[in-house]
Amino acid sequence: MARRMRAASPILAMAVVLCALAAVALAARPNQIKGGSYKGGLLPTSRGVRVSFKVSRDGRTVTFLRITNTPLYCEGGGAATPVHFKNAPISSSGRFTSTGRYVIKVGPLKGEVGTRLQITGRFLDARREQGTLTTTYLKAPKCSGRSSYATKA
Repeated sequence: MARRMRAASPILAMAVVLCALAAVALAARPNQIKGGSYKGGLLPTSRGVRVSFKVSRDGRTVTFLRITNTPLYCEGGGAATPVHFKNAPISSSGRFTSTGRYVIKVGPLKGEVGTRLQITGRFLDARREQGTLTTTYLKAPKCSGRSSYATKA
């Protein structure tokens, strides 16, 4: 019995190592991110700001990333200011970061960058993603802030 246990030990050790390697490989890319359209919004959803983007067929790039309005973290408001973001590669761990900006369209500051935005996201599985939107108002820093968001394919 003891001889069988000693003989089985290397086999058992190899099986444990192979299972660990398989788990690492599966975790490296969240089960092949699904290409297609993702839609969602800032949390809580009562804010009314929608987030949308597409993922390339190969699941490696976020494209057409946009928000419907820049969120304000102070009193004020005005017309909706949608922002389009740059395309972003998706890392092997399922994360991406992109930047966008809003250029002022009217008034004495016309043509100047009024708002810089950064969005960071991570795919939870093949169909769900979540992240953070950071908004920086260059002319009104007290209105800057950060919000969580979530999307689904």
